[in-house]
Amino acid sequence: MTRAFAVTLVIPDNEAFTAYETLARLGIPVARVQRSDIWLFESDAEAAGSLAARVREIETVYNPNKHRLAERTTSAPEPGEVWVAAREEAPMTQIAGRRLPGVTAIRRRTAWRLFDDAGRDLSPADRDRAVATFLCNPAFQVAIT
Repeated sequence: MTRAFAVTLVIPDNEAFTAYETLARLGIPVARVQRSDIWLFESDAEAAGSLAARVREIETVYNPNKHRLAERTTSAPEPGEVWVAAREEAPMTQIAGRRLPGVTAIRRRTAWRLFDDAGRDLSPADRDRAVATFLCNPAFQVAIT
C-alpha cells in the first residue's frame, strides 16, 4: 500500500520565489509558484494506520512551526502539478537514521505547481516549457505529470 504526504512551507518559500523569478525572466507567464516535498511510503496495512502520526514525529521532514502536512488522496501528481524525482532513484528504507516499522520503501519528490495571473494552473504547454528549461535537469532527474 502506498501513502503519499505533501509537506509545504507556511513561511515564505525562498526556493519557490527563486523559481518564480527565474521562470519569469525566461519569459514563462507565471504569476505564482508553489513547491512541496512529496513523501511516498510503501507499507503494510498495519503500519499504514499510524503512518501520519509517525511522519509528524520526524523533525527532518515535518516541523509544525514552519510546515503544513497533508495526506494526498493519490500517489500521483494532481492536474496542473509536476513532480521531479531523481532519474536513478533507489528507495530509502529509513529517514534521519530511523526505520519506520512496516514501511518497506520511502521515496521523495519535489512537487511544483505553477499559476497564471488569474490564479489558474499554467497551461500545459507553458508548464512543460518551465519543466524543460528550469525545473528539471534531464541529465539526472525525471518529471512526472
